Amino acid sequence: MGTTPRSIQSLLHTATPDIADLIGRARFLERMRRAILEILPEAAGAHVRVAAYDNYRLRLHVTHGGWATRLRYMQPSIAQALAQRMRLHIEQVEIKVRPDPNPVAPAPVPRFMSDTARTHIRRSARYIEDSELAGALERLAAAGRGPEQ
Repeated sequence: MGTTPRSIQSLLHTATPDIADLIGRARFLERMRRAILEILPEAAGAHVRVAAYDNYRLRLHVTHGGWATRLRYMQPSIAQALAQRMRLHIEQVEIKVRPDPNPVAPAPVPRFMSDTARTHIRRSARYIEDSELAGALERLAAAGRGPEQ
């Protein structure tokens, strides 16, 4: 009754000319990004995106101001790399700071508490008159884990 499902890749290849132009432009920008990353430190890969190339102007987006500063110093090297690798003429390199829209949360670091520290916290809680603070210290002592747990 229904048609068989088709992959997105096959749909994009049979798409309208506008979508084909968009796909071609995205591939071109990705080739530019790879050429630029060849001359940058390895750590830059996650922080640099090629946003646009129009009228001999290259626009790069970076996630932090520190990377923007590093790339500003490297503008002549970037233009030279693209000229050699892709035969592109670059008159101006614009660098904009755009924070990562999907930041990766760092993995939680396990915290350990020795039995001695747990005992001291419980003893301190007994002498504190503020019941909320004493309760918080008791919960902290109860939640503390040793490295073997």
